[in-house]
Amino acid sequence: MPPDPQPRLAQSSALREAGVPVSIRPLPGRDRWARVRTWNLGCGAVLVDAAGTGVSVGRDRGGGVSRLTVAAVSPGDWTFTQYGHTVTPTRSEPTLILIDHTAPHDFRRRDVGTAVSITLDRTVVAIQPADVPEAARHLRDGPALHDLIVRSLVDLADIAAHSPSALATLVDPTVDLVRALLLGSLGRRPDDPRADLLDRIRTYIDAHLGEPELGPTKVAAAHHISVRHLHSVWSATGTTLGEHISRRRLDEARDTLLDSRNRHLTIAAVAQRHGFVDATHFTRRFRDAYGVTPGRLRRDRLARAP
Repeated sequence: MPPDPQPRLAQSSALREAGVPVSIRPLPGRDRWARVRTWNLGCGAVLVDAAGTGVSVGRDRGGGVSRLTVAAVSPGDWTFTQYGHTVTPTRSEPTLILIDHTAPHDFRRRDVGTAVSITLDRTVVAIQPADVPEAARHLRDGPALHDLIVRSLVDLADIAAHSPSALATLVDPTVDLVRALLLGSLGRRPDDPRADLLDRIRTYIDAHLGEPELGPTKVAAAHHISVRHLHSVWSATGTTLGEHISRRRLDEARDTLLDSRNRHLTIAAVAQRHGFVDATHFTRRFRDAYGVTPGRLRRDRLARAP
């Protein structure tokens, strides 16, 4: 492949636009070229398939974002340094590295090689900022999981190149593997991530009940997961997400109506406060849930008040 005299321009821009905040710079005195392909997997995850030589990759000047990259780097003449710790290839197979985009880092490739990586928000893998350096140092301690993720990333890039329509169904299992890798590197047994995710989803819903647009698309985006994965996780509750949101809104509206301090609010105002755009629809749903209209409930409550 012919050298690219300015790999840092087009390739760095492509990575930044894809959500990977790094810059590619040429190493002095070396032939260099770089080729980068990116795929937005959704939910904030980005897959990158890169090849090159004579380049240095480091944090972009606008970096400092709470994102992590796990990369499978082919063997050869390269080094990766972060937190004062340097990783070099120690085997004839690809080696995994963990890049924390909140901190300075430097990757240098002096021979021709490749790297396949996935970049995602740190919150998705449930790891605290203070734990990231420790996870990076022990990323390669479990050979079986290490090699499984290497193969998964390489295969994912091949699928992206030839059957991109299949990526939507593969992103969630890949993220689960990355989560298991990082927690395992900390010596922790990965608990069922769905239980923690369900708790976070419930908390999020309660905090946003007044927003009429609250629904699967918004909830999934807020937690960096696909709508498909959201429904899969939520299925364990025995109800639909829409039913849960509606019931929580109705419960909160009922509490508002029963509070005499809110007697100045109209039924329409109560409905709007709790995410119902149409007061008539709110009244019908309320009667179906509690067997009484909102107005009747309020009148009965005020009549019993001392």
